[in-house]
Amino acid sequence: MHIQRRLRTTCGLAMSLAMVTSLGLTASAQEATVEGLVVGRSGPTMLVRTGDSPKLTVLLSDSTKATEKGGFLGLDRKHPGIVDLVPGLAVKVEGSYDTDHQLIAKKVTFSRTAMNTARQIDAGLNPVNQQVAAAQDQLKSDRKDIDQNQQDTAKNSQDIDTTKQGLASTNAVTASNTQGIGQANQRFTTLDQYEDKGSITVNFANGKATVSKKDRDQLTDFVKSAANTPGFMIEVQGYASSVGSATLNQRLSSERADAVLAIIQQSGSVPMTRILAPAAMGTTNPVSGDHTRSAQAQNRRVVVTIVVNKGITG
Repeated sequence: MHIQRRLRTTCGLAMSLAMVTSLGLTASAQEATVEGLVVGRSGPTMLVRTGDSPKLTVLLSDSTKATEKGGFLGLDRKHPGIVDLVPGLAVKVEGSYDTDHQLIAKKVTFSRTAMNTARQIDAGLNPVNQQVAAAQDQLKSDRKDIDQNQQDTAKNSQDIDTTKQGLASTNAVTASNTQGIGQANQRFTTLDQYEDKGSITVNFANGKATVSKKDRDQLTDFVKSAANTPGFMIEVQGYASSVGSATLNQRLSSERADAVLAIIQQSGSVPMTRILAPAAMGTTNPVSGDHTRSAQAQNRRVVVTIVVNKGITG
């Protein structure tokens, strides 16, 4: 009797140890570290191109730790936050996969050199993306006109004789299916393009990056209204006038963008995952090309825009 009881106890312990070991192996198997290039981001969703996947979905959160390495041997480190994860940035992501094979990021690491390169790419491509988006909108409008003309032609053909009605109906179904496929394809090709839903401009004194109380209050009210826009993102772009050296103006545009970003974060209305990395645009895109004081004052600004990703909202 004692021997049987001992055998049962020993078998139970062995089974428990096997289950714990199996669970441990399963949990550790889900952990992953990947390296790749950021190709797009909308809110908490970031797309990364790796050697194994052209678009790996990475899920971010306010607890995701972003670390920038720089200096000698990469020992100098900063923790700027996930707003700096811009398209074109080479990153290493550490985390674990969920049941949908999406990588839940715990830590994202990148070099200072990679960040500088990505910001240059982002600042240079932003005007081009806007032009491409406008051209695609025009193309979409033209296609709608063509579809409408084809529908009118099909309707007229139906009035000619009953035989052509069946053929016109078949063509209409085919055209509808083709249009649906085209809309789906366009949805996927516009993942990195945004539609403007409203903006506000904050102006600055010459050589300064301080936001006035009046502008601070107006900015806070503006970003609070963004919460009512489905799928919104906040874009921050800093500019400088042509007064002074190029290096100084680039630094001022960056400091002004950071000052406005701090106010947006302090408002508590916008999660970090809904803010695009602030862009220092220097003296590009001036409001006025004149060299008068009033014209230069208009160019010393930060533009805050509510945008919606076309590929996500459809």
